[in-house]
Amino acid sequence: MRIVLAPNSTGSGHNMRMLALAREVRRQHPEAELTVLLASLQTTFAPLFMEAGVRVVDIAGEPVNHATKSHLGRDLDWVGYIGRYVAPSFVNGERILSYLAHYHDLVPDLVVSDYNISASIAAAMSGTPHALVTERYDFTLYQVDDDTLESGGFRLGHEDLRRGRNALHAVFSWIVNTAEIVLTDKPHVKELDEGTAVARALENGRAVFTGPMIRKVPERTDGTAVRASLGLGPGPIMVGSVGGTSMFRENKQRAIESYIDAHRLLKRDHPDLQLVLLGREWVEAPDDVVVLTYLPDWMPLLQEADVLISAPGWITVTEVAAIRVPTVFVLSNLSEYHEVEASRRLDLLGFPSLVAPSADELRDAIGSLLAAPDTGATASQLAVAPDGTGTHKAATLLVEAARTARSRTPRVATAGGGGQ
Repeated sequence: MRIVLAPNSTGSGHNMRMLALAREVRRQHPEAELTVLLASLQTTFAPLFMEAGVRVVDIAGEPVNHATKSHLGRDLDWVGYIGRYVAPSFVNGERILSYLAHYHDLVPDLVVSDYNISASIAAAMSGTPHALVTERYDFTLYQVDDDTLESGGFRLGHEDLRRGRNALHAVFSWIVNTAEIVLTDKPHVKELDEGTAVARALENGRAVFTGPMIRKVPERTDGTAVRASLGLGPGPIMVGSVGGTSMFRENKQRAIESYIDAHRLLKRDHPDLQLVLLGREWVEAPDDVVVLTYLPDWMPLLQEADVLISAPGWITVTEVAAIRVPTVFVLSNLSEYHEVEASRRLDLLGFPSLVAPSADELRDAIGSLLAAPDTGATASQLAVAPDGTGTHKAATLLVEAARTARSRTPRVATAGGGGQ
């Protein structure tokens, strides 16, 4: 059985989800041939995939990290948005050709795309069996309206965006309709999802809500080793995490400053409160803040944390819901449009979900969680992670899809390359 994994390059969460699924497929089927076509954060993730027994193919050719720069300008028209952002990042002609060439050489039984539009297009074009793993119910722009974008400070070409939405919705629907199976870790919310491609697929049985597709949750310890490794004392811990992709770099800095300001205010009532800041790169912070650029496995820290503040990146949402960590989700600004839908979904599901909060507002939200008694999983956490992790379920469904596709169309050697 040959499975090719193709995570989207625009955020670390896509790599994390593919890594978790690869580990579970490997555990269930040690004989499986697994290859990942890796296009971002190669230094961090290539060793992790190799440790999981996955062959790594670096298709970017240079280090890529989307957390350290801005990705959009303020003009959202056909040239500024479709031409300069969507085309190179998602519907990339050169990358589509690259995936086509790799599929020809690797002859996979199944390609698993994690919201990798170019990889999915290449699979659908070539008739290669493919599965879509997605936290999006449709292309992002389709679920964000013009009023929200204008509130985020963008200058819009309304007609260009209308045409862009229609075109991207058509592409995404085609991908969903040609997939062997669609897996999502995002619970359906009617107010947000009606009319989307994945909502229709859930209705007709082509898609499955699996719950969190995440790495194995470690056994809880007394936390002594975690605290010692970070130089933390015995007091309560507040973890602050910024997103893996920022449309505007200043929004990331604004989020970091709000975490630090809220920590300063909270210390008036909680003098022993400690802040661990995961900044994705080195940032200046007060001496009483522990700064980490990246933590490949943050679950032991989360298990020790009393509260988390985080951007609403969905892989983070699923991990903290499964671990049952009290969390305040913060969208730094509406110009981070790619996380607006997730922020709204979290609010509708009952999580504390704030947009551009003041330091006082953030302090109050965090303080409420610090003061709340521990009564077990909340209704909002159960909505996202009803059974804890869904990784086993998701990997089993992908293996079944690969076997079904192989039985329908046996893989054979191809001229000029490939295998059997």
